[in-house]
Amino acid sequence: MLKFMQSLRFFTFFLIIGLFLGGCSTINSQISGRTATEQYLVTASIERAMNKVEWSRLRGQKVFLEIIGLQPTEFPYMETVIKQQLVKEGAFPVTEVTDADIAITANVKSVGTDIWSSNFGIPILFANNVTTSYNLSGISLYTSNLQEGYCRVEIFAADPDTLKPIWHSPPVNGKSMFRTQTFLG
Repeated sequence: MLKFMQSLRFFTFFLIIGLFLGGCSTINSQISGRTATEQYLVTASIERAMNKVEWSRLRGQKVFLEIIGLQPTEFPYMETVIKQQLVKEGAFPVTEVTDADIAITANVKSVGTDIWSSNFGIPILFANNVTTSYNLSGISLYTSNLQEGYCRVEIFAADPDTLKPIWHSPPVNGKSMFRTQTFLG
């Protein structure tokens, strides 16, 4: 009997600990657009890629900027970041190619986010009760979500009148990451 009582206390103790340590987290996202995390990852990856370009060759030049291969949602931000880099290095962005000393083309290969999710847990082995209003898919012991923002860009510079190439930056990559992990959630 004593052994049974010790086992019962042991079971009760871990049951209570399990109830208080277990938790749940949910991330809600907007269907109409990107989440704040996705926006951060995209903008951070764009900035990191543009910081790797050697802009000093354009110092003192009037520069016309063309961006190709980019979706309309990212275009204004990419344009702003590149123009900020040009101004920071002493170049002068112009809006008309006829006013430019150099025309640069930013060939955007990739901008976006990827999500990896892992869930380790105990699946529910019985059918859900149709009288309940919720669906329980299992008990999650460990969940890991990794979101990664990525940007890959090449910059080409040419004489605006002759289209003769002046310089070409190697492809630059920008990456940013956001990770969440939950235990017993």
